Formats: sequence, structure tokens, C-alpha cells
Amino acid sequence: MNRLIRSVLAGLILAGASGVAFAEDAAKLYATKCAMCHGKDAKGSASMAKAKKVDNAVLDLVDAATLAKTDKEWIQATAEGVGTPTASGAKPMPAYKGKIADADIAALLAYVRTLAPKADAVPAEPAVRK
Repeated sequence: MNRLIRSVLAGLILAGASGVAFAEDAAKLYATKCAMCHGKDAKGSASMAKAKKVDNAVLDLVDAATLAKTDKEWIQATAEGVGTPTASGAKPMPAYKGKIADADIAALLAYVRTLAPKADAVPAEPAVRK
């Protein structure tokens, strides 16, 4: 697992330098692998939450608590899956290790972070002249 995490973190570093093609590829990958459950905007899919019998907040990737998770935690969740396995052995969040390349996991992580709401800018206090 440590090798996977190092590999994905290296991918994140490289991904940061790659530009528009990277963003487009990551967006397509997100749309095909993640959006069904996590929603187009990564705020969760209410219908999928109902189907999986979980609170929609569980599927929200851009809430403050989820965004506060470390890259290592995100990578581990994506690679190993999340949740208690069902009778069939499948986890509610499937494991993607071996199904998605390490570099693609890095791309997904970087892409999802771009979907986070931007903090509202707070205007600076006006300077007071004496």
C-alpha cells in the first residue's frame, strides 16, 4: 500500500504541471467512474444515496470534512474502497486498485479538489488615514 501511495503522490506532483489535457482526461474519468454516486458536482447523488441507504453527505466529496482528509486517506479510500462489505462482498464504494492506474487516481484526486467551492473573498478593511 505504501508503494501505491508513493506512486499516486508522485503522480499528483506530475499532474500539477500538465495543464488542460490532464484536466479534460480527469473530468472524463470522473464522469465515467465517479459521477454516478458522487454527482456531477461531487456533492453527492441523492438517488444513489437512497439506493445505497446512506446519507447523501457520505457521497459529498467537496464538504469541509472530506476536503480536510489527507491525500493518503483519499488514495486509500479510492484504492481499497469504503464501507462495510455487503453479503456479496462488495463495498458501497468499490475498490479501484488494479482497475484504475495510479496516475489516474492521482488525476481524480486533483480534479475533485478543483470542484470544491471557492471561499468567498473578504474585502480588506479600508485604510484609515490620520
